[in-house]
This record gives sequence, C-alpha cells and structure tokens, in this order.
Amino acid sequence: MLSFPLHHSPRYQDFSIKTISDETIREGGERALYGASDPDKIRLVEKLSQAGIKDIDVGSGMNEANFLRQLLLIQESSDAITDDTTFSFNLTLKTWEPLIDRLEKDVPRSMLNRIYVSIGMIEIESDKKLFEQVADRLYNIGVGRLRSSLLNAFSTEIDEDKYEHLISQIDRVRQVGVSLIRINDSVGTLFPDSTAVLAANLVNDNPDIDFYLHGHNDRGLGTANSIVSVLHGFQIIEGGVAGVGNRAGLAELESITQMFDENNITVDSGPVDVAAVAEAARYSEQTYLTVPTPYRPVSGFLVTNENAGIVNVPDYLGVSRDVDYFLNRIGLFPAYLRQILIEGGINEAALTAEIISEVYERMQTRFDRQYTTKLAEYEQLTARIRDFHDDIVRLPDIIETAKQVLREQPIGLSMDSVPQ
Repeated sequence: MLSFPLHHSPRYQDFSIKTISDETIREGGERALYGASDPDKIRLVEKLSQAGIKDIDVGSGMNEANFLRQLLLIQESSDAITDDTTFSFNLTLKTWEPLIDRLEKDVPRSMLNRIYVSIGMIEIESDKKLFEQVADRLYNIGVGRLRSSLLNAFSTEIDEDKYEHLISQIDRVRQVGVSLIRINDSVGTLFPDSTAVLAANLVNDNPDIDFYLHGHNDRGLGTANSIVSVLHGFQIIEGGVAGVGNRAGLAELESITQMFDENNITVDSGPVDVAAVAEAARYSEQTYLTVPTPYRPVSGFLVTNENAGIVNVPDYLGVSRDVDYFLNRIGLFPAYLRQILIEGGINEAALTAEIISEVYERMQTRFDRQYTTKLAEYEQLTARIRDFHDDIVRLPDIIETAKQVLREQPIGLSMDSVPQ
C-alpha cells in the first residue's frame, strides 16, 4: 500500500490555497428531482461570487450551455458576478457530442475563451484516443482552458497498482495541456487517512499540476476528506454549499470556509465571507426545492439556538458566540428560571419561591400543550414531504413514454416493436 513520501509534512494553519471551487450548480442540477429555475440559479451564482467563491462549475446538461451564456453576459454587464469569477462546464466522453454542439451554438467564441471545460471518463475508447480528439475539438471551437476529472472508487487504503493507473491518467491529460485535475472520490469511499496519503503523493509526484478533491459524502466524510486534502498539499478545495451534491452530497463549503477562517487559511483568489457563504447555502435549498435542514453545521437556520435552561458547555467555557436562546421542558429548572427573570429585568426581591413555582407550573403546562400540537403538525408535515417526492420520474416512466410515442406513429409501423 502507498505510504507518505519521504520528508512529507502536513500544514494545519497559516497557509494559502489557490481558490475554492463550487459544484452546487452542477451537482444541484443533477440531483434536483424537479429541476430549478434559471433566475434562482443565477441568483445563487451571484451570491456565491459575492461571497468570494470564484471558481464555479455551472452544469453538464443540454440546456446549461445557454445558462452559461446568461452568466457570462451578466458578468460583462454588472457587478453582481465579479470579473474574477471563473466558470467551468462539465462533460464526459459519454455525453461530449451534443454538449460540444450546444457550446458552439449557444456561447460566442469570445466567451468560450474565458471558460474551462472539464472532461471526465477519459478512459472511454482510449484505444482510439477519444479523449485527445475531444480535447482538440474543444480547443478548435474556442474553449480557452481545459481541466479533467478522474473517476475513482477508492478503498480504505491506496493500492500502489491503482495509484500507478491514476498517474498514467494524469500523464495522459498533461499531454493535452491540462494542469488542473480533479480527483473524484466517485462513490464516497475514501477515509481521511487514505486521503492524506493520496494527496501527499500526488502533489509530490506532479509538481506541475494543481489538484482538488471531489469528495462525496456517502460515508459522512466528504467535508473531512476535502479539508485533509489541502492540509496535505492539494492547492484547491471543492464542495457545494449546504453540501449539495449527488446522493448524500458533497463537502459543505460553509463548514470549510468557517474552518479556514479559524485557522488563517487564506485563498489567493480573494477574501471569503463565511456568513455570505452560509446565506448562499440556505438559498440553495429554495433553488433546488430541498427541505430546509435546521441544524446543519454553520448554515442551518436553527444551528445557533441554545437551550437556556441547561449548562451549555460553550457558555460555561466562556466561548464568545452569537446565539439565540430558547427554553423547553428539559431545561425547565427553577434556578434557571430565576436567572432568566433577573437577567430580563425583574426585581430579584419579587421572585419568591411561590412566584418561581407558579411560573414553573405554567411553563410546564405550556410545554405539554405545545408538544401535543406540534406532534400533530409534524406528522402532517412529514406526510406532505413524502407526498412531495412521490412523483419522481423513474426509468419505467421514460419507457412508458416511449411506448406511447411508438403507438402514436402511422399505421405502417409494426406494433411488434411496442412491448405490451
């Protein structure tokens, strides 16, 4: 198994990376069960750009070339998208032909020169050098820069044979002028220790390449793996706000930027506003019709709420934070009631044991009544959420649509071709 290069040393604070790359728009579009409106997506891009996220992958679908053109026009005409924001467009060697056609048709050559195109699945038809042909075609239509996305199904350790295969892929993309490579943890099976070894070796063996990790969260480790990758040398970090991404999602950019801020890890592309990144994360839920996550780290809309009626460890330790306090039945202690009331301006002398007891009983009654009401509302809400997702378009729906189209064809078409 692969081990750390000789003399390798991680970095934990007081360093810089080149940029933060955002996958919210691309993977959000791929995961969105019911799609998303262009105006909402544009507003999300604007929020990301203004927050300091300067490298944005905008899509991989048939309509995204036109969406890319809209973004580039906004960037030219207003400050809503900063001039130093870079866009990339994603295609694979299974989807390249229609996507290149749409890029050439929908995006002026002068604009294509300003974008990256990322090419994935480069092993397809490698005997025919399909990757090299597609790269040449993209350059010919005016695309200014290429990057590549290398797919991997890593295990808990980095096998030396698989690593050598990855190096051969890197050598191949290097030959067509690619110096920016995304290493995909395609099914989210990396662990932080193996990520560290992988990143350290890739940077050591390829000093001419800038790497970043596409860290899927299938095991709940996407954010940890992405952070570890830069601690061990990767020059770029990537994720999605609110962890938006396929399946369990990607690394959460708001958590990453918070960690960077606390450890003086800076970004060459400019300062990052952590609060604005968190706001973009909350907006992404509206954009992709996702049920809001109240307790998500950093950006959850209730994540700063603390129970005033128990000993909060951060408060006890004197940690300065901006929090909103609430009270529930589990925190209903007479001592805390007294403290809350005194701090609320009520004269301490008036707070006899009888008064505190009466307040206690009334609050307890209120909490009991509130729970009964909220339980009924919760059951209705969860039922509606499940109903909301009931009409996802599944593969049998597509097959049935094709059957209907075939049945509607002229009589001359043999019905033998339509399964019953």
